[in-house]
Amino acid sequence: MRIIITLFLSILFLNCNKKEGKAFFNQSEITVEHHIKDSLAFELCAMFGLDQGIRDKEIFSLLGKTSRNIDTLSFNRLVKFIKTYGYPNKELVGEKNWEHECVGAAAMAIMLHNPHRLVNESEYLNLFLGEVEKGNMKREFLATVLDKHYWSRSRGEKVLYGSAFGTPCLQTKEETNAAREKIGLLPLEDSEFKNCE
Repeated sequence: MRIIITLFLSILFLNCNKKEGKAFFNQSEITVEHHIKDSLAFELCAMFGLDQGIRDKEIFSLLGKTSRNIDTLSFNRLVKFIKTYGYPNKELVGEKNWEHECVGAAAMAIMLHNPHRLVNESEYLNLFLGEVEKGNMKREFLATVLDKHYWSRSRGEKVLYGSAFGTPCLQTKEETNAAREKIGLLPLEDSEFKNCE
C-alpha cells in the first residue's frame, strides 16, 4: 500500500513540477532568497500532492478511513507551515512559483477538506483569522471555508456565513450576522437571505 501511495505521489509531484516544458524552479537565479522561496513552494507542492492524490476514486476507495487521517495530517502540516512562515501568498513563495497550481492552491484545498477544524477548534479559527488580519488571506475565503462545514453537514441545504457555498437562511439572520461580524465581514441585508421554512 505504501509503495502505491509513494509512486502515485511521485508521479503527481513530477507532473506538478512542469509547466509548458520549463523547469519548475528557476535555476538561473540562485540566491538565498530564491532558494528559500523555492523550498517553501516545494513544501506546498508536496502538501497539495498528498491532499489531491487521495481524491482519486480508486485510491480513495482503497484508503477508506485512512483518507480522513491523511486530511488531518495535511491540515496539521499546513498549520505548522503557517505558524512558521505565514499563510502562503505570492510574496512568500515568489510570483513564478505562485503560478503553479500545486503551490497557489495547496492551502485552499487542505482547508476546504478540513473546515470542521476551524468550526470546532477556536485555536485554528483564531490562527486563520490572524492571517486575515495580516492581509495574507481574504475574509471572504475564510467564510467560504467555514460555510463548507455547514454545507457538508446539511448535504448542501444550508450555510451560515453566505459564500460560494450558498445563501444563508433568513431564520438564522441574527446568528449569521454575528458570525460574519466575528470574522470582520459586514452583516447581510434581508434581501441577501433565503427563506428556509
